[in-house]
Amino acid sequence: MTEPGVASAHEWGTAPDFVGPRHELRERLLLRTFLDARPGTTVLNVGAGQGTFTRLLEELGFDVVSTDVSEPALAVLRRVARGEVLPADVTALPFAGGSFDAVVAGEVLEHVRDDRAALVEVARVLRPAGVLALSVPAHPEWFGPSDRWAGHVRRYSRGGLERSIKGAGLALERVVPWGFPVSALYHRALYDKRASVLAADPRPRPLALGVLRLALNVDRLFVGVERGCLGYLAVARAAS
Repeated sequence: MTEPGVASAHEWGTAPDFVGPRHELRERLLLRTFLDARPGTTVLNVGAGQGTFTRLLEELGFDVVSTDVSEPALAVLRRVARGEVLPADVTALPFAGGSFDAVVAGEVLEHVRDDRAALVEVARVLRPAGVLALSVPAHPEWFGPSDRWAGHVRRYSRGGLERSIKGAGLALERVVPWGFPVSALYHRALYDKRASVLAADPRPRPLALGVLRLALNVDRLFVGVERGCLGYLAVARAAS
């Protein structure tokens, strides 16, 4: 996901690690959180990137519209998504009010300078009592080289995320910390300082990725642990 006005050395989502084990774990946890909210069937996936979450939703029978501002991402989306794919800025969505039962924003808001404007737009396109499910990186004090390289403009505290969601007129239902201990340790010990190097290395790393994938299963046992989490999942609803 790359937003207008945010500098980035690459097209967000094209690096192998962004569709690797941590990405897979985060999307599975986000999907579970989303489904627990019992959303309707028409879904807008903003900042859909390579379409991995769109495909998860489509396999479950959801009718998904996918958007992004990155042309490379849009090209991938048009190949992999069954539903409509459109270029769109999340702060100015080209849809009528009340168009969707649900909106998903996975790792999007940290790229958007005016995240409140983005959430107001999300609230506008949701039907009454429609569901928003999102994920963001946690701990502003962890903002580092990988965030700058990826085009992030912030990481979130729980309080900051809650204020942004409620300030857009959405009713917050859940904030769920995830990514402790393995995801966070991997990020801080290795990935944060070497993101651009890892992404630029085209050599396959199946053994390393396999080991990481197995290790990340530990994190499933600690979903909800706040201290030391890597990110937050959140669910909110439009006014009914």
